[in-house]
Amino acid sequence: MEVKRSEEHYPFPDPPEAGKWDVCVHCGMCLDACPTYQEKQLEPHSPRGRVHLIKAAGEGRMELNTGLADPVFECLDCRACETVCPAGVQVGSLIEEARGQLYRAMPPKGWRGWLSKLFLRGIFVGPRRLHSLGRLLRFYQRSGLEWMVHKMGLLRLLPRHLQGMEAVLPRVPQRPSRKSMPETAPPLRERRHRVGLLTGCVMDVLYAGINEATGRVLRRNGSEVVVPRGQRCCGALQVHAGDRETAKKLAKRNIDAFLEAEVDRVIVNAAGCGAAMKEYGELLKNDSEYREKAIQFSQKVQDVSAFLEETGFEPPAARIEQTVTYHEACHLAHGQGVRRPPRRLLESIPGLSLKEMADADRCCGSAGIYNLTHPDMAGRLLERKVDDIPKDVDLVAMGNPGCMMQMAMGIHQRGEKERVVHTVELLDWAYRREKGEAVEDSVTEKKSGRSEKDPLVHSLLKILEEDAVLYRKEELIAYECDAYTVQRGVPRAVVFPGNTEEVSAVVRVLHQWGIPFIPRGAGTGLSGGATPRGGEVVISLARMNRLLDVDLPNRQAVVQPGYINLHLTQAVAGDGYYYAPDPSSQQACTIGGNVGENAGGAHCLKYGVTTNHILGLEMVLPDGEVVRIGGLPEEPGYDLLGLVIGSEGTLGIVTEITVRLMKQAEGVRTVRALFDRVEDASEAVSDLIASGIFPAALEMMDRLAIQGVERGTFPVGYPEDLGAVLIIEVDGIEAGLSDQVRRVVEVCQKRNVREVRPATSEAERKSWWANRKTAFGAMGTLSPDYLVQDGVIPRSRLPEVLSRVAEISREKGVRIANVFHAGDGNLHPLILFDAKVPGEQERAIAAGSAILKVCTEVGGSITGEHGVGLEKQEEMRYLFSDGEMDVFTRVRSVFNPKDLCNPGKIFPSPSKCGEVKRYSKEAAVQSK
Repeated sequence: MEVKRSEEHYPFPDPPEAGKWDVCVHCGMCLDACPTYQEKQLEPHSPRGRVHLIKAAGEGRMELNTGLADPVFECLDCRACETVCPAGVQVGSLIEEARGQLYRAMPPKGWRGWLSKLFLRGIFVGPRRLHSLGRLLRFYQRSGLEWMVHKMGLLRLLPRHLQGMEAVLPRVPQRPSRKSMPETAPPLRERRHRVGLLTGCVMDVLYAGINEATGRVLRRNGSEVVVPRGQRCCGALQVHAGDRETAKKLAKRNIDAFLEAEVDRVIVNAAGCGAAMKEYGELLKNDSEYREKAIQFSQKVQDVSAFLEETGFEPPAARIEQTVTYHEACHLAHGQGVRRPPRRLLESIPGLSLKEMADADRCCGSAGIYNLTHPDMAGRLLERKVDDIPKDVDLVAMGNPGCMMQMAMGIHQRGEKERVVHTVELLDWAYRREKGEAVEDSVTEKKSGRSEKDPLVHSLLKILEEDAVLYRKEELIAYECDAYTVQRGVPRAVVFPGNTEEVSAVVRVLHQWGIPFIPRGAGTGLSGGATPRGGEVVISLARMNRLLDVDLPNRQAVVQPGYINLHLTQAVAGDGYYYAPDPSSQQACTIGGNVGENAGGAHCLKYGVTTNHILGLEMVLPDGEVVRIGGLPEEPGYDLLGLVIGSEGTLGIVTEITVRLMKQAEGVRTVRALFDRVEDASEAVSDLIASGIFPAALEMMDRLAIQGVERGTFPVGYPEDLGAVLIIEVDGIEAGLSDQVRRVVEVCQKRNVREVRPATSEAERKSWWANRKTAFGAMGTLSPDYLVQDGVIPRSRLPEVLSRVAEISREKGVRIANVFHAGDGNLHPLILFDAKVPGEQERAIAAGSAILKVCTEVGGSITGEHGVGLEKQEEMRYLFSDGEMDVFTRVRSVFNPKDLCNPGKIFPSPSKCGEVKRYSKEAAVQSK
């Protein structure tokens, strides 16, 4: 069935563009970066989940209703996902365009409608109205009315979050900055630049002193400062709310005002405003009159800290003897990529000690008016953020007014004393102290109403809280697949147990009802292991995400299945330990999911795969019984632990995992070798192993893969004509590493290497690995869809197999990029296709099957670490006879006699496996 483009299903102008969502390949690298997903562990509230729903609406598979609106509007639009996305998916743009459609399809009503009409389309649009509001607030604060309201306890009538905001509301200055600052102010030394200053709306009225400080700092450093009188609110709040038409009107007013002023730069001191104004070109892309002017304007917009670092500023001489920490506003760090300049300003001030904040770029929950529209989520995020503030600091600096008020509220509610200040305010304070000025610091002192018609859902809600059971169609669409997106099926419900007891209780109910169920981790699997076939209950373990125990003397730890792989290494790294399995998705995938698939990673050549690092498991069997397997270093009898690991959730649900910890190597060296031909790189792999060198990792990418990663978020500057790259890592005792590196270089030099050298710094080494480990996600820069295979071959057959893969690429008419663990022969051919082109997906599937056939013909396997799932069921026949697979299914029946636990995975139907495979994939194509 042909899928219609987005314009045919989104009814209003400026719809989300298919070209933007097509770049998302569902890899899951965004999950750990998303604040709302980390809080809720719900797929629809993750970046890839939201993109998936926006795509579904564009393809006509869901309506413009609350099922789309809830996750889209609960997005903070913080852009943290864009920072980590290998393919550079424009998630923020898609979210804002979708909000624009929903705003018109479902105009805000009730108090949200009142808020939109009164403030976003009324007061904030015109400076006079805004200034009148400022005068009212000033009267409230200075007339005794504020004291009376507090004395009478009237604030208790307000919601708690509004009480908190009132408590930290800045003292409104006598005049807004637009009136206190001259329209043009000369530089205080030789003129270097002519800049325009955005005074904004909130900044203009509540934080006028910061605008004035910004003007003084700019003038001190040689800028003529222009404050155009025709400027307006930037429109960020309106864009976030979905009111794109009002935002466009404001954008045009600002473009005209600043371009007429003929300024070199447009300086902004509010992160949200700067990010919004930099995207005027996107906002007005369909406006023939303003399109080019918007682009010209956006190129001039710059945060004040970035401008000062770029053009140079004079360090102050006066001292500020205090300790400061820095909070990175989302729209500064992620939206504009400005991270170092604010710290540079703070570090330039004598006496001021900068103490780094843990997770400095974690969102505080302000996000425009998000703390008004979603106070519960904003409050949860704020609690985390305040926890991040280091002990014994005097000041918390940042570059956004919304963050300032939000952080001040959090500090006030905790009863803490840290003062919230703007970064440029501190620089201005130091400059003014040089003159002996007395500086007055600007201190910033539900029930869902769901129908429970499904009796199964009613039973589940007796076990779990309401927010731990999803069953509306709109909520379930995000769970119709994992990172293998070719096949999809909608589950009957999704549940989120928090402990083993709840998993057991849920499974007992499902067993009693005869309802099949699927365990799911982070949904980063690449073979459809967590993909429903239709009607199952998905048991998400995402909220079982705690580190339960660390036992360093015995080198082991205990985790719940939803604990992120990389988080374990981060938790023990300070003591010199780490967890060895390192899949490319380790920043997002869970250890429970790794157990299900027996995941490997780049370093499995030397250190083995997941099964080599698991000591014991707690598991819920398909009838709800809880059992423990393993737990001792050596146990007699059958290796049940080895049987469960890699069983892809077909034997039970793992709820607790005891893992082996490794001591960090004394030293690590990483070598990069660049080759003109993939054949030479392949021969070098065999030579390295044959020479007796035992690398910790030996990775390879070919030309097409290199093109993808270089277009992605983490490029390292590979030449465009490069044929292949090898990354070779050795580790061990420091004294012997230099000799190992020398031998690696010598081996590569014998195979026509263009360049081979070790990393010159730890930063360069990490950049090489970031480039390699995000290769799968970066394929979105080359193609809207891809399949990744997972065959294993003998290393000695690598050149031959790569040649046959190239032949298959030509025969099937699809491009194939090769990324693989070359050291142990684990291939990852990435087959690129566009599902919207008739027949292309079928050719990609056929190419993948042909590649796996080649792997088995040379003595290899169809999977090394991704599992069989739905994807490779038919290909199991390349390795096993019907009799052998019958033995496998008999073993499964011992644990899972009714085939309720992840049914229909791994094994083809004994009698008609080819028909089942063909039917399931044809059905998947029809559903797209």
